[in-house]
Amino acid sequence: MPPRLAGSRSWSRAVLLLLAFGVVSVVVLFAFDPAQYSFYPRCTIKLLTGLDCPGCGGLRATHQLLHGQVLAAFRLNPLFVTLAPLAAAWLVWAAVQSFRRRTVPEFPLTPRRVWLLVAVTLGFSVLRNLPGGGL
Repeated sequence: MPPRLAGSRSWSRAVLLLLAFGVVSVVVLFAFDPAQYSFYPRCTIKLLTGLDCPGCGGLRATHQLLHGQVLAAFRLNPLFVTLAPLAAAWLVWAAVQSFRRRTVPEFPLTPRRVWLLVAVTLGFSVLRNLPGGGL
């Protein structure tokens, strides 16, 4: 059974604060296209090596998703667009569980799933950086 939270009130405030931060972030990302505004962070791996990391294009893809452009988002980062709905569903479920039960929900990744995710991410990174386009 997940551990009970000692300060349930402080836990609820922390979750609400994170949710508020998430909402503000989504509103900013909706309003300001990362392809046009330079205040978004740059990818350190891309700056140092010239290669795309697994997350490159994620902000631009999110902006496209927020505007209903799924295909454009998929072209920017197919791995992100594929995994984002799963991560979002888990985050919503975890937030609901935290409020309802006042416990920390268990993370659904087993060691086998973590290794699978690492392998998929590394494979994606290699494929997207191959000469001739890759992904």
